[in-house]
Amino acid sequence: MTHSSSTKRISIMICLVFFFVIFGFSEELALPKIELPIVVTTCGQSPGALKFRLVCERAGVQSDQQDLLTAEVLRNKAASGEGYKTLVITTGTSLKGMGAAGVDINFEVNRIKEVMEEARKQGMLIIGAHIEGMARRVDETDAKSIETVIPNCDLILVIKESNSDGFFTMISESKQIPILEVEGVFDIGPAIKALIEQ
Repeated sequence: MTHSSSTKRISIMICLVFFFVIFGFSEELALPKIELPIVVTTCGQSPGALKFRLVCERAGVQSDQQDLLTAEVLRNKAASGEGYKTLVITTGTSLKGMGAAGVDINFEVNRIKEVMEEARKQGMLIIGAHIEGMARRVDETDAKSIETVIPNCDLILVIKESNSDGFFTMISESKQIPILEVEGVFDIGPAIKALIEQ
């Protein structure tokens, strides 16, 4: 073996070691405990919030679905002594859904920003969810919904299809936000239940 080939081999080994140290053995962020009661809303009026509520109910976890949830509702619940502990916001938009609700993406973004601000004041856990697959990652309104919620939440919840390109993993790593990826929609309920019971 020549000196140059030996040096090259050592350089490759050093690069591989560096790669595994940085990427292969990086410590996963701990998943937070979820507390009840849970309220779920949608940033974009897609069926995601409904799906979340139904699959959680199937697993024995109750949540309050409010597709047009406002900061005022959160304040009133807290004032009554029945405040929520966990806020789930599903991302990805439906033009049909927004039309039926009489809102647009700008209204939704502003509403959700206010809701998240109030949730922070109350010390709620905020879960940003993308649970309807790549069909909710196709246009500018989807992008606005996602960028409003996901980089600013405490836990990212995704199904495997939504994260097939590693998009949400990259946000998780860059923002240091724990990510919970499940195989499919029906796996969400058991996963949420496990984080409640941990």
